[in-house]
Order: sequence, then C-alpha cells, then structure tokens
Amino acid sequence: MTDRPDSITRRQTLAAILAAGMAPALARGARAEMADFGTFNAGYGAQIVLPAFDNLNAATTSFAAQVDTFATAPDEAGLEVLKNGFGDIADAWAASQQFRIGALAQEQRSERFAYWPERRNIVEKQLHSLLGVKGGEGLAAGEFAAGSVAIQGLPALERILFGEDDGRDLLKGDMSGRRRAVLAAIAHNLNAIAQETKSVWSANLKIPAKAASIFAANPEEGTAQSYTNLLTIMQIVAEQKTGATLGGADAASAKPKAAEQWRSGRSMRNILINLATARRSVLDNGGFAELLGVGRTDLKQSLAKAFDDAIAAAEAVGGNLPDAVSHPEKRKSVTDFLVKVNHLRDLLRQQVPPAIGITLGFNELDGDGS
Repeated sequence: MTDRPDSITRRQTLAAILAAGMAPALARGARAEMADFGTFNAGYGAQIVLPAFDNLNAATTSFAAQVDTFATAPDEAGLEVLKNGFGDIADAWAASQQFRIGALAQEQRSERFAYWPERRNIVEKQLHSLLGVKGGEGLAAGEFAAGSVAIQGLPALERILFGEDDGRDLLKGDMSGRRRAVLAAIAHNLNAIAQETKSVWSANLKIPAKAASIFAANPEEGTAQSYTNLLTIMQIVAEQKTGATLGGADAASAKPKAAEQWRSGRSMRNILINLATARRSVLDNGGFAELLGVGRTDLKQSLAKAFDDAIAAAEAVGGNLPDAVSHPEKRKSVTDFLVKVNHLRDLLRQQVPPAIGITLGFNELDGDGS
C-alpha cells in the first residue's frame, strides 16, 4: 500500500521542521567538540590573568609598607616614594582591571579598588568628610572596607597624593596626622583587595578542569564572560577614557577633567597599558587567538595590525590627554586614535566571537549611557 501524496507532504514537512530546529543545536555541539573551552580557560587564567593579579598584589604590598615607613618619619623624600608607589599600583591596576570575571566582580572589589568614573564629585565630598574626623575613627580595616566604595581606592588616594597641595599637607598642618591615617587605611585596603583577588584566582586554577567556569555555568560560558570583559575594557577606553574627555566637536567643548587620573598625569599611560593588556589577552600564548582555527591566520593578522595601529595612535597623542583634547590642533590626534580604537572594537565584536565559537550576552556597560 502506497502513502497518499498529502501524507508524504505532511511527513516531509515535519521532518524539515525538526531538521531546522535541530540544526542550531547540532552546530553548537560540533562547535563545542572543536573548542576545548575548559583547557582554554585554564591556560588563559594561568598565563594571562593570574600574572596580572600577582603584579597587583606585589605593587600594593610594597606600597602599604612604604606608607607605614612614611608614617614614622614623614618627609619630602618619603612623599616622592609614595607618589612613585602610586604609579606602580596604577600601572598594575591598568594591566588587571580587564579581568572582571570572578574575584573582581565579587564583593564590589573592582569598584572599591577604583571607583571611576565617579558621579557628582562624590569622591571629593566623601573624602572631605572622612578627613574631617579626628583620630582613627572609621579607619579600622573591617569598618573601612564595609564603607563607601568611593573613598576606598585609587581616586581617593590620588587626591591625597596629588591634590591641591600636591601631597604636602601630609607633612604639615593640624590635619596631617589624620591624612596620614586615611592614607594608611586606603593603602592597606588596596592590598587586602589585591590579596583576596589573587587568592581566589590561585585557588580556582588549582583545579584546571574548572578554571574560569567556576565563575560561570559551564566552560563555554566562562570563556564568553572573559571575552566580554575584553570588549568591556575596550568600550571603557573608547567611551569613558577618551570620548568623554573630547566632549563635543571642538576644543571649546572639551572636558579635560573627565580624563582618568588627570591629577597625576596618567590618563594616556593608563590607556596604553589597557591596550597592551588587551593585545596580550588576544594574541599572546594562552590568549583568545588560540581558539581560532588554523585557517584563520588572516583574522589573527588583522587583529595584530589593528592593535598595533591603535597603540601607535595612542602614542601619537602624547602623554597629556587633558591638554590634547583642549588644544584645537592637538585634538586631531585624539580623534584619530578614537577611529583606530573603534575599528579594533568592530573586529573584536563582529568577527572574533563566531570564529572562536562563543555567543556573547550583555556587558556591564550596556545601557549605561556613559
């Protein structure tokens, strides 16, 4: 007995529907077999992430010791040591702030370490209130760490060391003792955050099979979250660290004090370190390019060129971003840099995720309006 034509049609249609529905799942299965995300996460964590947090811990440990030494005999030479120590921490933070998955995202560690960009001058206001209290009130380690994130980290520290009196109010005046006490509270708080972050990642990597997926539902999601962190730092560089300082279309609309760490003159240095870290996370051993197939050398070469072009354009801006955005002729170097960074962002957002087999969700800045 032969089937009727309409029965054949219904069966064929059902089969087509089922096949269409299974195709994405089959594709995901094939993709997961090709990419060992667990092994990648272990290598990425060990070769890219943990060294950055090792350096951050070392810089904050050294700075906390410098602050304790300074407290016993404050002088101009000691103040210069502290300013250099601040630079070491800021360098280490710029090289590690990309890695927000896991430890930095927990217990507001990222915000506590560097609350920036700030809103409504909140760091200045809360630091002023904190400095106005006598003795050691509010500075015990647990109490300080549980307080406002605005005064726990680098922005408050920068104001103390590079503020209106360029840090000399740590040496003299009725409030110098309180200022040194607040300085010490911030220094040891930063060290505690760095130690905690390093400890979480070190413990995580003792079980390579789990690696970053301890912070996610599965290894693939762990890889996707780490990659989203890369896109987030690139967005921060383009929109918050560069675009916000440009302001509008001309020098008259510039916002030089929107630049990160403008008091200590580190705005462009931080951007360069952010870019160098992002480049390492993609192209160095253990980086995302290792997930590209052997036939995608063209994409890897495009990424290397785009990173190199963006870094060269950043170097062309010079060391003073606030001055560059405020100067009619110099602004072009900043806008040229922004063009290069946005081209790099396009490559990273549009071409890499499908090539390495991950699906991206929202990042923490989506809808922020910054």
